[in-house]
Amino acid sequence: MKENFVQTNDSGLFFTKDFFEFCLRKQFNDPGLTVEAVNYVPSASEKMALELKHPKKGDHPIGVQRYNLSLVRQNQKETVSLIIKSKISEQQYLQAITHAFEKCGISTTTPLLDYMSQLEFMNVNRKEVTIYEMQKKYEAFQQFMPTCYGYFLDEKDGACVLILQYLSDDYLSLDPFNVEKWTQPAIESFINAVSQLHAVWYGRTSELSGFSCFKNVLNANKMQEFMPYWQALASAVEHAAIPFLSKTDYDLHQQWIHTILKWRPHIDNMKKTLVQNDCVPKNVGINLSSKFTEVYLYDWEIATIHVPQRDLVEFLAYVLPHSFSKELLNSYIERHRQQLTLHNQYPIDEKEWHFGFLYSAYDYLIQRVLPQLVFEKLEARNIETVYKNTRRMINLLTGE
Repeated sequence: MKENFVQTNDSGLFFTKDFFEFCLRKQFNDPGLTVEAVNYVPSASEKMALELKHPKKGDHPIGVQRYNLSLVRQNQKETVSLIIKSKISEQQYLQAITHAFEKCGISTTTPLLDYMSQLEFMNVNRKEVTIYEMQKKYEAFQQFMPTCYGYFLDEKDGACVLILQYLSDDYLSLDPFNVEKWTQPAIESFINAVSQLHAVWYGRTSELSGFSCFKNVLNANKMQEFMPYWQALASAVEHAAIPFLSKTDYDLHQQWIHTILKWRPHIDNMKKTLVQNDCVPKNVGINLSSKFTEVYLYDWEIATIHVPQRDLVEFLAYVLPHSFSKELLNSYIERHRQQLTLHNQYPIDEKEWHFGFLYSAYDYLIQRVLPQLVFEKLEARNIETVYKNTRRMINLLTGE
């Protein structure tokens, strides 16, 4: 990153007018765009983690910062509020998440990094930049994602800075473990939005695979090759002695892992799309109080190619109420199918769709929930709800 893009003061590192001007001119293809003023706006969370978000030295700030910009574009003055998402390099990210897994007791004979680099944790910055570039072509990505005002991507090591539309606290789930705002109307609004995002690439994954950052896609055979990794996850969960789990649960984990070649091929044969793949409340902004409901999905670093039901499984695991009914679950699954049919203009078989949801729940539990169970000691304070909701969805759909 150029020296004139970052400045230092007593608080730490900040981005300069030159940086914003460079990125915005490129994004809007407007060499005459000028930035007249840059004002950093501190937040409470940043004050609590000042040293992390504003290191006193280094190439650039790391973390999330808010800025207000005064600019002139096409002879019109504008004032915009922006969020700067400044990220470590892709290799640093891969090493950090591998270290976190190892810290939680997940270990394999083959270096764990070898597995992680073949999963969705590779090319995280390039993926997010690629997806925000889609806003230039697809209306759904403009409507249901924060507007991207530009980015800086270091092609050498993958370090990345995204300049995004600021969303006020009203939109956000500031406490990621409080899901009270996700009432049935809110969940239905989310489904309506995510369906339109899913519709863009639904059935077009060969074209999507043309992007080099989306090469790491699992199928049944590759999941079978990863058997030592899934076994390591299940073993770490058992050794963690989590209070709400029993031997019956451990046996079920093993059963789903050992039968991968029975249920996963069904997913392989279904139409897929681009999924957000980290579809949790903290990554979804919503405002139901405005004249038109607004929904925004963000944090697309680990997006991948999968069946669209994968995103809904994950989101519902967080927001479904205690002891939810089969009727409520089916209503959400059906809304997703109907909305995707509406926006994709292609009939989707109801029975196959429900099986896709069920197999996505198996997939989600193995790939995402098992490691989060042992991450409980680090951050996943609501993982008991997530686990039990996932299990309940499976039980209701299988009649067990």
